[in-house]
Amino acid sequence: MKCFLIRSIHLFLLSIFVICTLPEKGFAYPGFSRSYDFPCAFCHIQWPKLNDNGNIFKDRGFMLSTTGRGNGLDMGFSDPANQNYFPVGFRMSESYDMSSVNGVLSGKNTNGGWSNGANSQNPWSLESGGLLNPWISYWVEPGYLVGGNFGITKLWVRLDDLLHSTWFNVYAGQSSVDSPFSSHRSVSIGTASPYTMYDYQPGTAEVVTNSGAQNAGFSFANPIGAYFDGDRFQMGQSVTSIRYFGYQFENGCGTRRSFSLNPCETRLDVSFMPNSSLYSSSNSPGVSGSSASQDPLSPSTYSLNIAENNGFSYFVHLTQSFGGWGATSGERIGLFSYVGEGSSMGSVGGNAPSTIFNREGVDISLNPIPRGGLNLFGAWEIVRDPAGMIQSNPDFMGSSIPASGLSYMTWFVEADWQPNFGGMFSSDGTGSNMISVIYNQLDMIEQPVFSGGNQIALPGNFNDVLSFTILDRYGLWQSERTAVSLYAQYQWLFDAGVSGLLSGFASNGAQMSGNRQVSSYPGALFGNVTASNFSIGVDFAY
Repeated sequence: MKCFLIRSIHLFLLSIFVICTLPEKGFAYPGFSRSYDFPCAFCHIQWPKLNDNGNIFKDRGFMLSTTGRGNGLDMGFSDPANQNYFPVGFRMSESYDMSSVNGVLSGKNTNGGWSNGANSQNPWSLESGGLLNPWISYWVEPGYLVGGNFGITKLWVRLDDLLHSTWFNVYAGQSSVDSPFSSHRSVSIGTASPYTMYDYQPGTAEVVTNSGAQNAGFSFANPIGAYFDGDRFQMGQSVTSIRYFGYQFENGCGTRRSFSLNPCETRLDVSFMPNSSLYSSSNSPGVSGSSASQDPLSPSTYSLNIAENNGFSYFVHLTQSFGGWGATSGERIGLFSYVGEGSSMGSVGGNAPSTIFNREGVDISLNPIPRGGLNLFGAWEIVRDPAGMIQSNPDFMGSSIPASGLSYMTWFVEADWQPNFGGMFSSDGTGSNMISVIYNQLDMIEQPVFSGGNQIALPGNFNDVLSFTILDRYGLWQSERTAVSLYAQYQWLFDAGVSGLLSGFASNGAQMSGNRQVSSYPGALFGNVTASNFSIGVDFAY
């Protein structure tokens, strides 16, 4: 075991060394690069992270025009004589993952053992976006999804410059919310979202939600939760919504330096997700599948109480940048809030009453070394879910009823370092090598209290999370039509008090069953679990 761990560490260090010492190139989504005949480095630091130019291009609705409506260059692809390529591309991502999990009770997994296997977080997808006419933007992304199904990741149209104002743009279709930092452009691989606040599910072990151990081959049989929280909103997922987006650019966007007070962009995004009961029989934000009763984190013999509710769900994000957009120059600060209404989970059968849940946060991006040299960004969030959003797990607490809600706060910080970053307009795409360090922490403020049944008191730190990730992405090769990128990543994850959940409540190798009492559980039930996840892989884009 020790020899295997030492070899794995050596492999990781060797991968970092090889990647960092190769000559530098860069690449991005090739469709736009070909349609505008610009180098990929015009919009990207290194795939998939955008620089200031890329973010401004995206906010304008995939156009270079400063008026809010496409100009002759933006509409060039409609005339083959002016342009030789329509904006369409192909991408796939493959990795080999290894993981070690420690702290799980005996009976389900071997503590300290390494599991490994091939994984494809994004097996393949087709991508196309741009302008259909000077005031209609679009994006479509079909592909092969994990699990063997063909599906649509994103499909939306945007009406630009309504009322001849950049403050009136409307998205309709399936898209991601305007999260503090796009999870779809994450440089992390193999562990779902790199940010705990994006995928955290109270009551369910983060080791499962994080997916790093499962991607490597660990099988947590029936990884049930201590309780179920109806607020299953995840920032990293795409949702069907209607989005309002408004923006205005100032002269500060051309400053291109750090710590500037010159305003660049003011932007406001509001996502409205109709029929937002988070556990109705229809699709809703944060829930995969046709019904929340088919929640993959729930026991096969147990389903959540279903109650239809045509509630509401809003995600609002307001930002202001100075001296640049904030990705490679200047700073950006933001405020975000998510408020929703859902059917209460506390009742059994019938039409349950509705209840309100909310979360608020701030985000910030700094560039102490401008033009892509060093970008620091992070976000902080506080979440409050009332008792009506919570339902006890009968396998754990019998017929217990939630008597109080829960609250927690979570934050992350990421540093992206571009050694030897070249010119933003460099024709060979130099500067694509990027080393990133990500720190996540989540602390429960208030654990839910239950009455009746077993009345199990959860420890105050139950499901607290801390993780540290270091990774490197390198653009190995780029041509006019094709790009290849290599990556290597290591993550250490700490998850407090979830040992029993990951083992299915096993004790001394024997599976418990029936309505259990607190005295039946060993002290290790609420033991801590750690996981080490290591991935190496390749991205291919055409």
